[in-house]
Amino acid sequence: MSKSRLFLPVVWAAVGSLLLAACSRPEIDTTEVIRPVRVIELQAGGSTFEESFPGQIEPRVQAKLSFQVGGKLTTRLVDVGDKVTKGQVLAKIDPRDLSLALQAAQAQFDAAATEHAQLKTDLDRAKTLKQQNFISQAELDRRQLAFDAAGSRLSQARAQLSTQANQRQYGDLRAPGSGVISSVYAEAGQVLAPGQAVVQWADENDVQVSMAVPESRVSAIKPGQDARVLLWSGQQSLDAKVREVSPVADPVTRTFAVLLDVNDPARMSRFGMSATVQFSTAAKSTAFKLPISALVAEHTGAFVWVFDEKQGVVNKRIVQPHDVSESDFLVKDGLNNGELIVTAGTHVLNEGQKVRRFIETSDLSK
Repeated sequence: MSKSRLFLPVVWAAVGSLLLAACSRPEIDTTEVIRPVRVIELQAGGSTFEESFPGQIEPRVQAKLSFQVGGKLTTRLVDVGDKVTKGQVLAKIDPRDLSLALQAAQAQFDAAATEHAQLKTDLDRAKTLKQQNFISQAELDRRQLAFDAAGSRLSQARAQLSTQANQRQYGDLRAPGSGVISSVYAEAGQVLAPGQAVVQWADENDVQVSMAVPESRVSAIKPGQDARVLLWSGQQSLDAKVREVSPVADPVTRTFAVLLDVNDPARMSRFGMSATVQFSTAAKSTAFKLPISALVAEHTGAFVWVFDEKQGVVNKRIVQPHDVSESDFLVKDGLNNGELIVTAGTHVLNEGQKVRRFIETSDLSK
């Protein structure tokens, strides 16, 4: 028998064993994976919760200044950022029409005064003639009525002259007090109507902090409440007090305006600066302060995972979060003191899932 025939059965046996190995199913690892979770133990009472709102620095007193008369703006003497004093001229309109109107009023007054003086002379002469019986009583009464009418016309002309004198002064726009120009609305050459804004003036020595509060939190903020104002520009911190809480919501944002006074307004040198307003609230003895990472939100509501250490499983617990901030929130009902709450990996857990408590390396060394 040749060597090739002896080798052929051996080859077929090797091929068969490889085919059997390829067709056999690998064993499936059925070991259950128990996920580690980080938890915290609930301890109620004694905690302080800080709630923050964005705010901005603005003047407490500001006004859009305008001319009381219309005319062509000839000169604007201030720009944005200029500091002004009380009575300083800020802008002027063309004085020619105002001057002509004042001259006309002066002429009417002079004419009325002359007429009044003439009729007074006539009346005095008539009284003398009446005593001598040269004129009748009717003629004296007529001259008395003419004199009284002239007196009324003189009073009207005097009032008109005073009005036109004021109108002439209204051609100069003056600052109502010391402050700063925060906005400009008109340029030289523009024809202005009475009451049309030219510049905006603000009192730089009287500032406030304004913020918008959602309707879910506005009931917790009261006038006179203490707060802290953190300035983003210089990391400064100022004591503040709530002065006013608007009773009406903004029609667009549906938030309520809150105004605060600060103890040191001189440190807030520029209007429009951003700030953070913080309120510190002491948590009730039955409330629990939890990190925001423990909260899971669904369309049906919010919940946390409670770790049952004896059973080694997690269970869903529906909660109503309060005073939610960027890092913390409060739970007033639904949780018990001493329970373990999962704070990491909450989005990958399922109801009744087996887990194990994650132990920090520092804990093992103790």
